[in-house]
Amino acid sequence: MNSHLVKILHEKFGFESFRPGQLEAITTLLTQGRLLCIQPTGHGKSLLYQLPASFLPGITIVISPLLALVRDQIQQLQNRFKIPTASVNSDQTDSENFQAKHRAKNGELKILFFAPEKLDNLEYFDFLINLPISLIVVDEAHCVSTWGHDFRPSYRQIIEFIRRVETLNPEIKVLGLTATANERTAADIKQQFATNNNAIPVQRHSMDRPNIKLSVMAVESIAEKLSYIQKLLMELSGTGLIYCATRENTEIVADYFQNQGISAAAYHAGYAAEEKKLLQDQFLQNKFKVIAATNALGMGIDKQDLRFIIHFDVPGSITAYYQEVGRCGRDGVEAFGILLFDPSDKRIQQHFINTALPTADDFENVLKILKKPEMAQGLNLQTLKVQTGLHPTRLLVVISELIEQELLQKRLNNRAQIYLSTDKKSVVDLSRYKVQQKVRQHELSAMMVYSSTKDICLMATLRKSLGEVDVTSCGHCSSCIKSPVGKKNLTEIKVVERWLDKRSTLIDAVKTNNIAGGVALLNSQIRSPLFIEFMRTRAEVIEFTNAELQELIQKNLDELKQQYNIRSVIALPSRTWKGRVFLAKKISVYLQVPLLLEHLQWREIPVARQGELLNNDQRKANVDQHLQLKSNQKIPAGDVLLLDDYIGSSATIKEAARVLRKQAMVKDNIIPFTIAVVRWRLGKAGMV
Repeated sequence: MNSHLVKILHEKFGFESFRPGQLEAITTLLTQGRLLCIQPTGHGKSLLYQLPASFLPGITIVISPLLALVRDQIQQLQNRFKIPTASVNSDQTDSENFQAKHRAKNGELKILFFAPEKLDNLEYFDFLINLPISLIVVDEAHCVSTWGHDFRPSYRQIIEFIRRVETLNPEIKVLGLTATANERTAADIKQQFATNNNAIPVQRHSMDRPNIKLSVMAVESIAEKLSYIQKLLMELSGTGLIYCATRENTEIVADYFQNQGISAAAYHAGYAAEEKKLLQDQFLQNKFKVIAATNALGMGIDKQDLRFIIHFDVPGSITAYYQEVGRCGRDGVEAFGILLFDPSDKRIQQHFINTALPTADDFENVLKILKKPEMAQGLNLQTLKVQTGLHPTRLLVVISELIEQELLQKRLNNRAQIYLSTDKKSVVDLSRYKVQQKVRQHELSAMMVYSSTKDICLMATLRKSLGEVDVTSCGHCSSCIKSPVGKKNLTEIKVVERWLDKRSTLIDAVKTNNIAGGVALLNSQIRSPLFIEFMRTRAEVIEFTNAELQELIQKNLDELKQQYNIRSVIALPSRTWKGRVFLAKKISVYLQVPLLLEHLQWREIPVARQGELLNNDQRKANVDQHLQLKSNQKIPAGDVLLLDDYIGSSATIKEAARVLRKQAMVKDNIIPFTIAVVRWRLGKAGMV
């Protein structure tokens, strides 16, 4: 067998030899039918399924959440190795997913990548079951374990999928891949993958990455982080990633460095699929010095020569940090992993933990709604979001759990998936979420210890946390060599603070009713003195007297005038913004265009204020079809500036645009212009 595999390696893949452990892993998978492989990033885990897939009969299904990596791999598999491959995921259009399914059904593919959340869809699940599958690959396999740092309910469906396929093909092969699984997590994965009592061999490699130099730098603010990174980018060669915990921070970081003349871009899951693909391609071609990204990009980027990874925010766990920092230096050349540590960053990670994990009340809430007599025909996911007010991620967790415990069932109703309660009477078992709460809190605490340590080797700390026993100091991290910390340049930090205070936030264009890109002057993420003053006084102050804010308004209006042909100002109705009329008139005079102050009005006053609601689905329903035109006054031809005090979910802006398009027949650009942008909580009322 070995000689046959070596021949395929040479002829099909063009590699001289296997990397350490690869041949043994492939042989184990083919002979024993199961394998859990725990290897650090960059050690060639992908070949473990790519090579068998090239000659096994039927099709290989790769279940992976790493959409950026999937794009890379499809391109490489098809163009370089001539292995027909496709993908089904939420980043693709319905047409693209249909085409991938069509090719798989017709036997035109050898590998099909499949996003795990798609397994929750009955139509997609049934489609997969009927394919001639020889090998199932579970990437990021730690996500199946409640003891893993990143347990995902959608991964529970994978076990059911494996069992169903196994009933049709008892010889099915299963490969689990992960870069982060300690002994307890590995044991849990083995137990779940051991369907029909098939034992799961485990291949584990050392987590050491000797070419990566780790360091931690203590900082106290966003301004200090930006100032420090600016110095680093002058010293570091090559390209790199700056990890951020939030979408807002990716955009702040990218804006700042673009302003400093450094080629930078932001990347997060909120971008359209085609924009993400373009950014990824440009980054792979070294068009940017740095990309500021959430792990929507970083966890899946297949770029061998990344020279540095900088963490702008503290990650939520040691294991997540190891995975992320491990993306640099995959070519074996010296690389740098730098963590900027502000203790207050712990709050956002704690927020992520609190919003992701469900409570007993959440389960009771969903069951109570679906057990109402009028809900006997079931509800779709969108309606459940509105009815429950739960954080969207948390609602998916609750639904998945209730289905697994047979308290809910899902059905297809004219191709729409709906959820119904069952007659089963039992108490919901929440044990796995109690475990996850402990695991995530422990992981976050360990991350905080790593970030604040000064005397313990950083690489050794990571390796021990990942289950290695015999580890030695790396000799070149910031703890090992104790490099001196220079004095902070307070003048430079003040300059950055002033830039942050005056930085406006772009309001993304929205395809719905063709809303153009607009501007919000102040950002709740920064909480500048201007933002705090405006939000505190907006319900009291009638006239704007703050000269700094007036200057900011004029500056942004001047920039919009260069981009758009603004011919009118329309102010959204407000029950609380006292300065609305004063500012609208000021803007109208400054732009020398008509003001349509009362053109829009509430046909029906929303039942609640947007900030009082619990998720964006409720906020959308709260204002949907509620606005109307007050008069028949004709809106001048040309672009419309749509004024409001602040934007959160953008639901009110979208409703206003709907009315202007449908009732006022506005054909030109509708440009949102707000004083502030806020980030609403999800699952709770108020701002983050």
